[in-house]
Amino acid sequence: MTESIDIFPWDDNFCTGLAKIDHQHKKLVAILNRLANHAIFGNQQLQLNRVFKELVDYTVYHFQTEEDIWHQYLTDDEMVSDHKLSHDSFIQQVLQLQSELTTTPSEALLEKTISFLTQWLASHILESDRYMVIYVLALESGMNKQAAQDFTQQKMQGSSRHLINVILSIYASLSTNTLHLMRKTRLSNEIQQKLMRSEKRFEKAMFYAQVGYWDLENLNGKMQWSAQMYSLMGTVKETPPTLALMADIIHPKYRATLMTSIKSCYHNGTEHHLQYPITRPSDNQIRWIECRGKRVVAENGKFSISGFAQDITEFKQAEIKLIEQQQQLQFISDNSPFYIARCDETQKYIYVSNPYAALFGLSPDDILGRTVKEVVGEIIYEEISPHIDKVLSGMPASYDLCLLSKELLVQYVPEFDEQQNVIGYISGISDITERKQLEQKLRLAAKVFESQEGIFITDANKTILQANCAFSKITGYREQDIIGKPLTQFNTDADNEQFYDQILDKLRTEDSWEGETWHPHQNGSPFPAYLYIDAVRDEQHCISNYIVTINDISRRKKNEQKIQQLAFYDQLTQLPNRRLLLDRLNRVIISSKRLHKNNAFLFLDIDRFKMLNDTYGHDMGDLLLTSIAERLSECVREEDTLARIGGDEFVIILEGLNEQQITAASQTTEICQKILAAMSRSFQLKNIQYNCSASIGVVLFNDPSTTASEIMKQADIAMYQAKVAGRNTLRFFDPTMQEEISKRAKLESELFDAVKHGHFKLFYQIQVNHQQQPVGAEALIRWLHPQKGIIPPAEFIPYAEESGLILPIGQWVIETACQQLKQWQSHPATKALTISINVSAKQFRQPEFFDQVIDIINQYDIDPTLLKMELTESLLLNDVSNTIVQMHALGKLGIQFSLDDFGTGYSSLQYLKKLPLYQLKIDRSFIRDLITDKSDQSIVKTIISMAQSLSFSVIAEGVETIEQRQFLKSEGCLHYQGYLFGKPLPIEEFAQLVDSMQALDHPSHPDSALSQSA
Repeated sequence: MTESIDIFPWDDNFCTGLAKIDHQHKKLVAILNRLANHAIFGNQQLQLNRVFKELVDYTVYHFQTEEDIWHQYLTDDEMVSDHKLSHDSFIQQVLQLQSELTTTPSEALLEKTISFLTQWLASHILESDRYMVIYVLALESGMNKQAAQDFTQQKMQGSSRHLINVILSIYASLSTNTLHLMRKTRLSNEIQQKLMRSEKRFEKAMFYAQVGYWDLENLNGKMQWSAQMYSLMGTVKETPPTLALMADIIHPKYRATLMTSIKSCYHNGTEHHLQYPITRPSDNQIRWIECRGKRVVAENGKFSISGFAQDITEFKQAEIKLIEQQQQLQFISDNSPFYIARCDETQKYIYVSNPYAALFGLSPDDILGRTVKEVVGEIIYEEISPHIDKVLSGMPASYDLCLLSKELLVQYVPEFDEQQNVIGYISGISDITERKQLEQKLRLAAKVFESQEGIFITDANKTILQANCAFSKITGYREQDIIGKPLTQFNTDADNEQFYDQILDKLRTEDSWEGETWHPHQNGSPFPAYLYIDAVRDEQHCISNYIVTINDISRRKKNEQKIQQLAFYDQLTQLPNRRLLLDRLNRVIISSKRLHKNNAFLFLDIDRFKMLNDTYGHDMGDLLLTSIAERLSECVREEDTLARIGGDEFVIILEGLNEQQITAASQTTEICQKILAAMSRSFQLKNIQYNCSASIGVVLFNDPSTTASEIMKQADIAMYQAKVAGRNTLRFFDPTMQEEISKRAKLESELFDAVKHGHFKLFYQIQVNHQQQPVGAEALIRWLHPQKGIIPPAEFIPYAEESGLILPIGQWVIETACQQLKQWQSHPATKALTISINVSAKQFRQPEFFDQVIDIINQYDIDPTLLKMELTESLLLNDVSNTIVQMHALGKLGIQFSLDDFGTGYSSLQYLKKLPLYQLKIDRSFIRDLITDKSDQSIVKTIISMAQSLSFSVIAEGVETIEQRQFLKSEGCLHYQGYLFGKPLPIEEFAQLVDSMQALDHPSHPDSALSQSA
């Protein structure tokens, strides 16, 4: 039902006596009451402009009616002229009010209009129109003009001007005050209704949360409980709640604590907070209650306590269970053969088992909170720190450690958070002293007895301790003849003695030596021997023994003379043949044990070679094979082996590849692609231009137990897989690795296609100041994959870096960011916003990078001070001088630099002070646990202090809570970025976010133009 009230009620006192005039006056009163109702209740749609037009149209008609009556009876009377001037004044006033529609607030203009109409209506009816009607009716009754005038003045004596002014003042005040009073009454009713709704919602929320509230008027025990309190405590409403009742329900152990806490709250104002078990009278259940209360001071100075109570039985049971589990874990770790500890990412101990602490002669409390370096000492820490760095990078680590005369096996396992960031590691140590001693014995025994080669062992002074039977057979010396004798007995002359001294010098640094020498036989005749000498070291890394392996190579030397007579090389191509290839392959297999490197075996077969021989003859085929050999030689390195093993089959051995198999596979793929590209060029065979291709099978190997035959067989299989795949391609024998290589190649191909077709988009994450006002945004690239959807940069930027595609991608980012700045620049709401872009080290070090940036800035005609480049600390690792020069050159343009992820990598203060930086960016890893982690707090404070001392701005990323922002603000960090303010968004959603944030600061501000510029 719509509310309404007549602020100007119509009655007979306002009637003039002339029905035509009174009817029109009544219409004006209706307009006035319509305006008043809208002002009071606001329940109607009202357009003042339409009301003003209605008033003008109405008054023109009404005034014309009145003037016609005056002219009919009082032609050329002065009162006719005055009345018309009064009408004109009314119309002018209405037009004046209408003109204020765009300058005066609608509510104020509405009150002003009502006040004007009220005064006009009262004065017009009581004086002017009443006078006119009495005058006209007197004339119609037959009076002459003078008599009618005297009669009218006599009638109007009760309505003097003074009385009319008083009435007008009263009406004006009454109308305005009535409007205000009614409006306040309406607002008061609305507030009261909202309060009632709020109280109902509060009661409902308390019910669902199982929270009851209570009031304690004084310490005599009189209390007031909510309905939920009775349910929590298990009592009936008929039982008055008192402190004594609560004491009966609470476990006796907690009664004294309860009273102490209540009294302290009442007398001292301290918060009452207590957890205690109760036995509910209603069902005899034992429940845990958490109770909180605060002192309330009334206007008369009296104290009372108000508080809340909540059933926390489930939480308490979970807490007790957790404590039991922790005790069980502690028991297991204390009785485990492993010494266990946990450290956070700052290398501080956060858990230590008793056996671990006992290893250092300490208790767990002596270690907790200290760093690894503080516990193990400077010397040991220097030895183990590379392994700690490895586990903190996300990789498990394992190593042997000699500590306090014990041989220990130390194993580290990284710990990750939900975002797969390393937050610390677990250390497990086991005592392997006995195992090490056994290994030492087994090592000596294995070197002596597991070989059919001649072996003898000496001590550190080169005195012979032991020799095997093979040694006696080779040299003719019996074991009993040489035991206890010095090694120098085998020196036949001074040159040989000097040769052995050189060997021993090398053993002191490299622990092994091998080579050919002339060794004396027992019969006095020297023979060619091949020696392997290994130095054995003790726990202190001092040489304790020498193990010498000797082989009589007399037969081999004789065979070498025969081998030289054989053809080691292919007569057609002058490349090594199968025999020499196998020799080198076996050598590589043997050396892989010592070098720990990956190697690759490539088997090449010329596609459709038989067709050439059948079509043009074997001479052309031989010419093609020679040309292929020349091209293949250009594709391999000097240390690699290229061989022709028969027909159209070629083999390449790639030695010394990376230790990581996937990287070695990538290196091999690169060489194979180079070979396939070389083969794709036409061959000029005399007067014939011939095109051909090759199929390549690849095997990676590093296992010394693998045979050459197995490798060649696997490569042959892989080569046929390449032919099945369509020729002119390569295949790895390992299907898993082949799949990984194909996946990587596909990703690089898709990334190249994305660059070509522009399948990228910038997302923007807002940056705000300490007043939560937008100051800029960081532009973050996303790959819009046609099938996979949005791909974040972490999944494709590393490949872009390796392939060089980071250069066109980086240039696109700069152009897109500048284009957005240009759009923002033309709108007042966004022209001051900055955009931060990430620039890779490879992109920044381009010689033409400076010119590219200038061209883009000039192209879009932007203010370069609004463009911010975020550089990582890795940029400072190489070529620092040129980096500083490049930054200064760009800085002169007005471009600002922010050092991203500060504190997580390499930061040289020597170069930091030379860099034209504008801002340091605190990494999110220090913000995540900022409120609870003292180390993070210290680091953040240090970064902020250092930035302030260097006159740098500082911004924190990863801010997700109000507490983090408040801490940063209190320490002087006044700019923030993180999910607390907004996640990375497309430009359309980012525009809406900025509009909403600016609307909070300027609620009457017109809609921002940011969305239009987007």
